[in-house]
Formats: sequence, structure tokens, C-alpha cells
Amino acid sequence: MSGSKTVQRARLGERLVLLGLLASDELELALAEQRRAHRPLGEILVELGFVDEEAVVRLRAEDLGLAFVGARELTPDPALCAGLDPAFVAEAGCLPVARTERGTRVALTDPDDPERLALVRARIPGELELVLTTRAALEAAARGVLAREVRAVANVLDEDGLEAPIERLVQALLEDAVRSGATDLHIEPEGHLGRVRLRVDGLLQPAENLPRELCLPVLTRLKILAGLDIAERRRPQDGRIRSVVDGREIDLRLSLLPTADGENAVVRILDRHSAALSLRDLGLAPRQQELLHRVANRPHGLFLVTGPTGAGKTTTLYALLSELDALTRNVVTIEDPIEYRLPLVRQTQVDPTVGLDFTTGLRSLLRQDPDVILVGEIRDRETAEMAVRAALTGHLVLSTLHANSALGALPRLVDLGVDAPLLDDALIGVLGQRLVRRTCRSCAREVPVDDAGRAWLGSDQGTTRAADGCARCRRTGYQGRVALAELFLPDETCASLVRARAPIADVARAAAASGFVPIAEEARRLVREGVTTRVEIERVCRSHRLEEAERV
Repeated sequence: MSGSKTVQRARLGERLVLLGLLASDELELALAEQRRAHRPLGEILVELGFVDEEAVVRLRAEDLGLAFVGARELTPDPALCAGLDPAFVAEAGCLPVARTERGTRVALTDPDDPERLALVRARIPGELELVLTTRAALEAAARGVLAREVRAVANVLDEDGLEAPIERLVQALLEDAVRSGATDLHIEPEGHLGRVRLRVDGLLQPAENLPRELCLPVLTRLKILAGLDIAERRRPQDGRIRSVVDGREIDLRLSLLPTADGENAVVRILDRHSAALSLRDLGLAPRQQELLHRVANRPHGLFLVTGPTGAGKTTTLYALLSELDALTRNVVTIEDPIEYRLPLVRQTQVDPTVGLDFTTGLRSLLRQDPDVILVGEIRDRETAEMAVRAALTGHLVLSTLHANSALGALPRLVDLGVDAPLLDDALIGVLGQRLVRRTCRSCAREVPVDDAGRAWLGSDQGTTRAADGCARCRRTGYQGRVALAELFLPDETCASLVRARAPIADVARAAAASGFVPIAEEARRLVREGVTTRVEIERVCRSHRLEEAERV
């Protein structure tokens, strides 16, 4: 049986190569990963970004003799979906599309799974006509289930037994946010409604709003789940919720803030399964990945990641920790909050209510015989000085720092009170990072580059890639994010300038001479390669100062 599956997977790869959708070297890499992980080849190809999910599913539909339905054609019958809840749709991976003469046409993502088929047959009576679709298309169509859940709860507001519908509604809100790939769920009471928005790929996007009368029951349910005071509405509250979505345990951080229109709720979604916890998954340039691997294996020193809030700094530090051999090195952290649990790593949560801040936590960690210390953030002089001293006394210290660039970390640390000669002796390097949205692979197309665009790119290439928007990317033209970074690793010349407190412009010139690639050049590379667009780069990386053209 396993032999026949291997042949089928090999044919899939060869067909994709023949169609010009996959390169031979990419197929070899995917087959190697398949032999290691024992997972379907199509799934691996999509995860690696070598092919689009729709291309794989189309070929699979041909093999199974089933019709394929894409995102644009997948329009489920509302009457058929009325009795379905989001949990069933996710578990079974199906949606009823239309009635047929003998039964129901059903869109599936995995018709080979007998357990899922059994769920579908038990829930949808009559003869089933199966069609194949992608996970992204199914999830986009299933979001309408949430809208029906809101209406269903609104219809029973005046009846007894409201608790169960509210429980279903809150679970549906959380599940919709997780399946949309959101990092935050906002519930904002205003006027006659409760505005619901999801932060997806760094930008807030509208979701299904709530009737105003549902806001209080929904927030009360969230408070109960987070163990907060349901009667307190005049002061901020913070809590933690654990939920299970599609068989995955999700960690949620609830923040409540009183406003003029009522309590505003923001739920931070910490989904370890969606995080890039390896350097390869971050999307950094191959040369940067190689250098960061070497940084992770330094015996001691200080390495920093800088950037604004939401730039993925902590995720990058976790990826660095994944490069370490935690079996032979004692790895400890002090964080606020602990975003992801890591095996073999001793993680400590900051708790100001008991006097445990970064400074006291770091002081205690140093008595735990650590080899590697991750400090969630350097915020003040004492933490900065302790981190530098720890790096000088034989520890590898990783931390984040709020600075606008990699080189900007140097004056920032000096401003915090770190002595320049000590900084020179301790500093391994600094990674300045941003996150930019990735052009959607499903609807991306080649677009011409005009003269101004070629001048900005610094090349004479005639085309690059942009996307118009589709169901998979929620009509934005972007799906997922990639790290955009500059890596500063001071050599002896740069180190002597740091020790002498030279102007940052002199350090920048010396860094450029030693191979430092500024983030602006990395941005141009990503646009030249079609990974993102110039519009997205300018949105994320534009200076805080108005440009000359904007002053007119």
C-alpha cells in the first residue's frame, strides 16, 4: 500500500514539473522532506511555497475523478448551511454546495479520509455528490457560518436560556479569528453595534459585526473564560484563556479597557502552530540565515533584535533558540508574556504584582547556572547593564530593543547608560527587522515596471509581481508575511568606532565597507523577486519624517 502511495506522489511532482509549475530542484527538496516527515507531497509543496494549493488540488481531483471547485465558484447554499456549526465544518472539512436530484452536492478538502466522510454522511442525508476544493476556499466560504450564528443568537435574545447561544457565538468568534490567521480579535462597542475587526497580516480587517445588545453578554462570557470579575466595568482588566480550535490548543490574552461607549475588548491570539519557529521559516535572505546560525552558536555575547511593536522580534528570538542544542546547554528566559512554550527551555513570566520584573528576573536567572538567556525586552538602564554584564561573564544573551534600525541600537543603549567600551566588548550584533505582507500566490500576476520603478529597484528588469485580490487573500492581494531585515555584525573597525563613541554615520560607512546590507536594499531585493510590492514596502518602511514631495 505504501509503495503505491509513493508512486502516486512521485507522479504528482513530475506532472507539476511538466506543467512548468515546479522546478526539478524544488521537487527534489520536497521529496527529501517527504522522506523525513512522512507527509503528503502536495501538502509539503504548498507549505514550502513551491506551488499553489489550487494547482495541487486540481491534479488530485483529476486523479480521483472528481470535479474541482475554486474559491470564486464555491458559493454554498445558505439554506443547506443553516443547521451547520463552524466546529462541524472545520472537523469534517466540508460544506454543502447545492441540492441535486438525488441528494446534495458537497465540497470537500479530503475525500480520502474515511472518518471525515463518515461525519459528512451522518450529518447530511441522502446521496452525496462530492466535489473537491482547497482549504483556503472552504475557510473563506465557511465564514458565512459565523454571520448566521450571530443572527441566530440575536433571534433568541428575548427568550429564556440565552447562555448556550452566547457560548456558541463566542466560540464561533474565536474560531473565525484563528482560522483567518488573525493575531488579534477586536470587539469595539459603538453606537448601535459592536464592531468586530481582525488583525490579519498586520492590518485590521472588518469581520461580522454584533448587534449592540450582544456586546455585554459576549464580553461577560469572555470574562468568565479568563477568570475575571464580571461585575467590574470601570477599570482595565487582563486575563488569559485557553481554547481548542481544530484540535489545536490556542493561548488567548484578553485585554479589557473602559471607553465612553462601553468596554473595549482585544483578544491576542498566540498560535504556536502558525508561528515561524525556525530561521528558514522567517523568510530571511539565505546569507542572513547562515550568519544567524553562527550567532546562535557563539559561547557568549549580546545579540539584539530591534524594530517597532508587531515586527516579529520575539518570534525571531524563538527561531534563534531553535538553533541551539538545549540538551547540552541550559537555556532560560524571562518574558512578558510567554508567547510560545519551548521544549527543554526554562521559561519565566514577568509578574510586577509580586515584584518580578525583567531586572529582578534576570538577576535570579543568573543564579540558575545558565548558558543562554533570553530577556524579553531591554527597557531600562538596570536591565541593559545587567544584560551586558551577563554577556561579558560567559553567557549568550538574546533580547529585543525598541530602535528604528540595527545601527540605531547603539546610541539607544548608550542613552540607557551602557558604557560604550563595555558595549563593544559584549555586542555580537543587531538584527533590525520589519514584517511585510507577501504577495498572494493565488492571484499574483506579472506587471510592467515603469522608468521610476526601475530607478527605485536599481535594475532594468521589465516586470515584477502584484496581485489583484481573491477569496484566498480576502481580496487584499496579500497573504502571509515575511521578515525584512538588516543584520549588523560589527568587525574590528566598527567595534573601535563604537568604543570611541563615533557618530553613527561613521559607523554606518564602516559597516557598509564590511558588507552590511541596509534594510532598504533588502526591500528592493524582495520586490525584484516578486515576494512583495513597492507599495507594501513604503507602507511599512516609510520614514516618520515627511518627504520633500509631501511638504508641498
